[in-house]
Amino acid sequence: MSTETIRWDEQGVPYSVAFDDKYFCTQDGYAECVHVSGIGNDLVARFRALDPGVEGVFTIIETGFGTGLSFCCAWKMWQENAPASWTLRFISVELFPLPAADIHKALSTWSVLDGFRNALTAVYKPMESGVAHFYFNAPRVHLILVFEEVVAALQIIAHDHLAGDGADAWFLNGFSPFKNPQMWRMEVFEGMALLSKKGTTLSTFTVAAAVRRGLEACGFTVLRIPGFGTKRTVLSGIRKD
Repeated sequence: MSTETIRWDEQGVPYSVAFDDKYFCTQDGYAECVHVSGIGNDLVARFRALDPGVEGVFTIIETGFGTGLSFCCAWKMWQENAPASWTLRFISVELFPLPAADIHKALSTWSVLDGFRNALTAVYKPMESGVAHFYFNAPRVHLILVFEEVVAALQIIAHDHLAGDGADAWFLNGFSPFKNPQMWRMEVFEGMALLSKKGTTLSTFTVAAAVRRGLEACGFTVLRIPGFGTKRTVLSGIRKD
């Protein structure tokens, strides 16, 4: 495995050479992320509802770290809304990691993320394989990157108990199912089910029928919610048992 090669379009949007797909939407990737991942998982309200008298951990698992945009968005929402006694544990899977310089360039479009981008790229280093841990705001944010193929990564997360008692929310951020079907196969949904609990939520930009059926078969209730930009709908879901 080597670091991913990307190209940039005339608007400065990064595209994966391996998958011939963009990392985020051309209209506004940050706003899209806030909509799909934040609203899709009701994160702001859930962060604000955390008991400040408890030292707890809120766990998000992401399939596809990419440019780190979703992590930085979640970190910003966490910093603005969660009580100081809680830690955000953000676990992300990536088989084709970007170099830190490309992550820095990709996120530089949004000044609201400057502090988060700089903190991330100051410590981030891609690995050939394995698990890397990064701590921010000592230790209010704990980023765990698993540099493996997605099914193997989910098995590592489960075997090593990296997610504690399970995910509170999932960001399904792999490239399009038509571009990267390996990220959306049944083994992935089964791995998600093993790492989920009652009340675990999910969000994803795709509403592909095979994705909906796979998630439902693994115990998630899913529904379409209004999309962002030119995309009419996106997917939200919850594990109810």
